[in-house]
Amino acid sequence: MKTLIKLAVCLIYYMPSYASHPAIDSLKTELAKVKADSIKVRLYNEIASEFINVSYDSILPYSQKALNLASKINYPKGKGIALKNQAIYYFYSGNQTESKQKIEQAIEIFKEIPDELQLAKAYQNYGILLKNFGETENAAEKYNLAIIHFEAISDKKGVADNLINLGDIYQNQGDFDKAMKVLSEAKKVSKSLNDPNLKASILSGEGLIEENKGNFDTAIDKLTQSLEIFQELDQPRLVLGMYNNLANISRKKGDYLKSIEYFENALFTAREINNPRLQGIILNNLANAYLDINDDAKAASLYKEAMAIIKDIDRTTYACLLSNLAIIQTNQDEFSLALKSLDSSLTIYREQDNKIYIANALSNIAYNYLQLKDIPKAKQFYEEAKFVAEEMGDQYTSVGIYNGLGEVYLKENQLDSAYYFAEKAYSLSKKIKALPEESYAAELLYKIYKSDAKSAEALTYLEIFRTLKDSLFDDEKSKALGKLEAELSFKSLKEQLELERQNQRLENKLKVNRRENYIIGLSSASLVFVLIILLLLRIRKNKTRTNRLLTHKNKEIEKQNIKLNESNTQKNKLFSIISHDLRSPVNNLSQIFEMRVSGQISEEEFETWLPKINKSLTSTRLLIENLLKWASASLNESQVDKTEFLVHNEIQSMEDFFSTALKDKNLILNNKVSKGFKIYMDANAFKLVIRNLISNAIKFCNPGDEITISAITQDGFYRVCVQDTGVGMPSTTAKSLFKDSSITSSIGTRKEDGKGIGTILCRTYVEENDGIIWVDYSETNKGTRICFEVPAKNLPL
Repeated sequence: MKTLIKLAVCLIYYMPSYASHPAIDSLKTELAKVKADSIKVRLYNEIASEFINVSYDSILPYSQKALNLASKINYPKGKGIALKNQAIYYFYSGNQTESKQKIEQAIEIFKEIPDELQLAKAYQNYGILLKNFGETENAAEKYNLAIIHFEAISDKKGVADNLINLGDIYQNQGDFDKAMKVLSEAKKVSKSLNDPNLKASILSGEGLIEENKGNFDTAIDKLTQSLEIFQELDQPRLVLGMYNNLANISRKKGDYLKSIEYFENALFTAREINNPRLQGIILNNLANAYLDINDDAKAASLYKEAMAIIKDIDRTTYACLLSNLAIIQTNQDEFSLALKSLDSSLTIYREQDNKIYIANALSNIAYNYLQLKDIPKAKQFYEEAKFVAEEMGDQYTSVGIYNGLGEVYLKENQLDSAYYFAEKAYSLSKKIKALPEESYAAELLYKIYKSDAKSAEALTYLEIFRTLKDSLFDDEKSKALGKLEAELSFKSLKEQLELERQNQRLENKLKVNRRENYIIGLSSASLVFVLIILLLLRIRKNKTRTNRLLTHKNKEIEKQNIKLNESNTQKNKLFSIISHDLRSPVNNLSQIFEMRVSGQISEEEFETWLPKINKSLTSTRLLIENLLKWASASLNESQVDKTEFLVHNEIQSMEDFFSTALKDKNLILNNKVSKGFKIYMDANAFKLVIRNLISNAIKFCNPGDEITISAITQDGFYRVCVQDTGVGMPSTTAKSLFKDSSITSSIGTRKEDGKGIGTILCRTYVEENDGIIWVDYSETNKGTRICFEVPAKNLPL
């Protein structure tokens, strides 16, 4: 029995799909505004990444811009990401050698920096590339390396992604138990993340395994759940993949019309996103569906269209197309030609150790030898196919092989063996609900019982065969004819619309001719007014220029008024802080000292107040310094004097500065900065930023929490991070914290009142040192990590 090869849709990038053009437009707008070259490199790379999901042709020019600029300013991280994007471009364009070279260059750069996150992502991308090139063992090795590096930085999502990728490898190799095992691990890892994308991907992986096992109902349930999630997330490439997978199952179940509908939707999407590889895969599968309803001509044209697209892009898909084209050659009794095509495809499958396709090709080769009446060769290839399929637990392929062996033993008149395999095929096909295979097995059992002179049993299976055949072909062909009728109706409507358009064009032409005649008549009269109009236009031009200048000046005045209003708002906020938040602690301290001097409190009582006095003085001192710095910045009097200094000692002094506050809340301050680590920036600015970040961390920590300061050199930048295990903040607050210029106060875990000036000062002083500051991580009740970066001493700006 002939078995077609269907293809799964494998996407090159496993990450959320941003296929919207507004995202690209937004990045281009941002790119036009920035001046720092390092940020330009980042934006070029982000635009190139966005084009992966829109039009792969545009990946190369933007990644090349990023590569050129990153090389010019000696920015290795930007260079590595650009090379990684180029590897993806060359994959889609069919240049495997160049694709591998680019990703390997990126990996070497990330090793040298070093950058664990980018290195992990590069290994993940390399694994996906190799998997699609058919190098499954090498792909699994890269996925495992990616997992190691993601685990090193506690990136659970990265670990889960690559466990899913490993599951895909094992599934293709036919090791379904191992595939399910790694998917279970991915579930455990991703449980705390609550990521719908991961959930859908795991469901998809489980669905494909169930499909290959022949458990179609379970597969459909899981893939449908996955499809619905991807639709909610608006990810067309992944929706396309689910359509493709559901269509393959519909074809196996004999629901050909539904299968064609799914495939055509998927093909439309593949063409919309300009992805030739996906077009080739779906054209192959769509051709399979037409071949199932005996439309060989349509199937052959689709196979040839797919081969023309895919030949130099994807070796695996090309081999599948050869196998499937052999089916048509077999149908046309061109058995020798079919065997030649199958032999070429089998060679590729063996090189790739793709057991599912190996079993399929061996079964089809055996079927062709059976048609040539070369029974020994047919038995040899069926037996080899049976061993491979059973080793994998591939029930669907096994059914076809059992039917084939039943035919072989019937022709050899070994009826016991023929019964054994035919009955095995019949029961298994019923179990997995594979109607075409069940029909074939029923017909085979009819022939065997008839040959054994068992008329009653033969008649029973003949009736079963006729019922199944009617169900499979008559009903589906009538549906297909209905579909054809709909297509013809559409064609008729299309022709009618085209005729109406032609009539409309003729009417428009007549109208244009009338209008031209009218214009010619008017043109002579209009000539008289030309000189007058020219004079009026000159006057108007002068007036317009004057109005434009006035409008420009008015806009400048409007901008100045907006800035002045913002300044007044901040000034009023400042006076409010000075009048209340600064006066109150000073008055309180004054009263305590007066009470001690006048003898109203004893020396012992006064000593019990000293820790609180010290805490109040520390807070007030920081507030005064922030107010002075804010005022200096507002008056544009701040000067940046960059020097190189040791960070560890500065952090140590901060621990002394905040000792009372830390002790009061029972907090631990971990100075993880190496003693030799130096930073290049204004020392006073650094102290102010660090003091404010630590102060905020203390404010939002509960007793027993920890605050950790770390620093690294990465991609030509010095990065310092302050992380706490406190109460965290909502995502909306985290996103806007260092972007909003307004002064906003907040309350700490012990009702400590925040003034909001520190946040503005941190952003101002980091940016004056050519750096950036951001909330790197924050989750409610789990803590916050805030980082800032400034360029290394020798990095061009």
